[in-house]
Amino acid sequence: MKLIIAALLVAASGACLSACGFQPVYAPVDGKYSAAGLIDVADIRGRPGHMLRQALLQELALGVPGLTEQVTLKVDLDDQLSRLAFQPDGAASRSSVLATGIYALTGETVSVTGSAEVETGFLVPDSPFGDIAAQTSASDRAMRMLAKRIADDIRLKFAFR
Repeated sequence: MKLIIAALLVAASGACLSACGFQPVYAPVDGKYSAAGLIDVADIRGRPGHMLRQALLQELALGVPGLTEQVTLKVDLDDQLSRLAFQPDGAASRSSVLATGIYALTGETVSVTGSAEVETGFLVPDSPFGDIAAQTSASDRAMRMLAKRIADDIRLKFAFR
C-alpha cells in the first residue's frame, strides 16, 4: 500500500513540475546540448575538442553583451604534448600541453575571428598509467583555460563594437 502511494506521489510531482514550466538547467535543447543562449557551438573533433566545447558552453551560457542575433562559433583546435625535462635515464620528468584555438563567430550580420593559446605543465609520474592520467588532467585543464580565453576575447571584441 505504501509503495502504491509513493508511486502516485512521484507521478503527481512530475506532472506538477512539467505543468509549471520547470526545465532542468542542463536540459537538452531540441534533443542535444548545443547552444549557449544565442551562441551555437559547433562540434570540435576528438576528446580535447569535446572538453573544449563543453567548457565553451559553460563559459558562454551567460551570453555576450551586445550580441542580439543567433550565431555559430566554430573552433579549430590544435593541441600538442611536449616533453620538457628528462631524467638521467632518458625518461621524461616534466611535460606540457600546448593548445591553440582559432575561432570564428559568424551570424547574419556578425563576423568575429580570433585565436587563443594556453599551455599547462605537469610532472610525469613514474607509473605509465599515472602518466596517462596526468596527460588527461593537463589536457582538460588546458581546454577549460582555452575556453575562458576565447569567451573573454569574444566579449572584449563585442564591448568595442
